[in-house]
Amino acid sequence: MDKETTLPPALKMRLASMDDLIRMAFFSATRNVGLNFLLYQDEKSEKWFIGFLTGVVGYYSLRGLPMHFFVELDEKPKKVHFIKYNSLEVEKWEFCDSTPTTTKWNYLPVIELAEKPSFL
Repeated sequence: MDKETTLPPALKMRLASMDDLIRMAFFSATRNVGLNFLLYQDEKSEKWFIGFLTGVVGYYSLRGLPMHFFVELDEKPKKVHFIKYNSLEVEKWEFCDSTPTTTKWNYLPVIELAEKPSFL
């Protein structure tokens, strides 16, 4: 048994825009039940980031490759409990506080972390 177990860092994938992150998350959520957005502030730079963790199962000789898809934000968003998404006519998304009963929108939770995890 190892005296100390350390987690290798996840493969970081900075996406071009928040639109790309939202689209990827909502369409990945159908495969990854329980997908959550993670919101955190980097202590050194004081910049805010939002993203999600996923993985590639059975990556070569490994049990899986952890991946972190993220974007840097200009500031901490307000109304940040959920993100709602709709692409019926045009693609739309926004931060919101609640998930009212409606079939027009899909929702994913946003979890604010107390600090940036060491593996990111």
